[in-house]
Amino acid sequence: MSKKHENRPGAGAAGWAAALLPAVLGTALYFLSGASRGFSDWYALHLYPLWVGTVGRIFGIFPFSVNELGIYILIALGLFWLVRDITRLIGRRVRSGAWLRWLRIVLAFAGSMWLIFMLGCGINYNRTNFAEANGMPTAGGTKEELAQLCEILTEEANRLADAVTRDENGIMILTADVRRESVRAMSGLAGDYPSLGGFYPQPKPVLFSEFMSHENISGVHSPFTSEAQYNRLITPYNIPHTVCHELSHLKGYMREDEANFVGYLACIRSDNAEFRYSGYVLGYIYATNALYGADRSVWNEIRMKLDPAVNEDLAENSRYWDRYKTVIAEVKEHMNDSYLKFNRQEDGVRSYGRVVDLMLAYYQEEITRRLESAP
Repeated sequence: MSKKHENRPGAGAAGWAAALLPAVLGTALYFLSGASRGFSDWYALHLYPLWVGTVGRIFGIFPFSVNELGIYILIALGLFWLVRDITRLIGRRVRSGAWLRWLRIVLAFAGSMWLIFMLGCGINYNRTNFAEANGMPTAGGTKEELAQLCEILTEEANRLADAVTRDENGIMILTADVRRESVRAMSGLAGDYPSLGGFYPQPKPVLFSEFMSHENISGVHSPFTSEAQYNRLITPYNIPHTVCHELSHLKGYMREDEANFVGYLACIRSDNAEFRYSGYVLGYIYATNALYGADRSVWNEIRMKLDPAVNEDLAENSRYWDRYKTVIAEVKEHMNDSYLKFNRQEDGVRSYGRVVDLMLAYYQEEITRRLESAP
């Protein structure tokens, strides 16, 4: 006995409702978190750790980046389905209603990704920021205070320049177990900053890191798999700070300025010299870039004090990224800027520089002491 297939209105309506439900929920969370910081804080402190603790442990079983593999699988499937449907269209073998079914599938998939994104990181963009939660002023400082910060960071970077291993060209070599040391460094901050305690998934290098370099990306965290991933090809001194930066996102601190600062703190407090060197050199770059715009003559004086070995690492970093100054990198920069602004980081990419305010607050006592004792 054959069955008669009917397009029943009720079943069709239910199907569309189910396909659109994830998008509706994700959008509701987007506006709710934007309207209520209390809700965002509650989620970040109570539910988000459960999300990372569950999703991160599941995908942490795999030694490779599941997020990276998933991207390649999605691309392959997308191409396969596209070619298959074009072939069917040419052969006039497209079934009635096929395009509506495809639209429903696409909407359901996109909506699900949107919902997972909100649960995996989107809500956290609206939580109380790290500085405010820990009573750190971020009003910035005077040019004199900024100059003293640069002096401090220059001294520390110079002190550690000979404490790290270098190759025959004088470039730092990374010998530490980055995956374990980064988790240890981040966990060590929990005593002073309780919100940074708890479970951390081990970070993973991206296999095809060349793609990341073409997009000017050093690291990325995945809200879908709770993985912290890093570009394994970048100049070695960048890697420890990059990894700690991405791990800070998995504690719900999504703003780039605070992630840079948390990564800096984790590195400079590490027991590993390579991590401390990475932190101080990155801190030096942020601070001196700000000083360059404030007082170029003072910047030049401090720049001349930098150890030649540190200068060589900085030059190697410039040489590396100069190879990737392409249209793709520019497009990615604009996309990243739009992404940050969409998630209510109004400064866009410029928010990366605000880490200097946090460092000024962190070193305020030392800066004040130096200024008061200056002749």
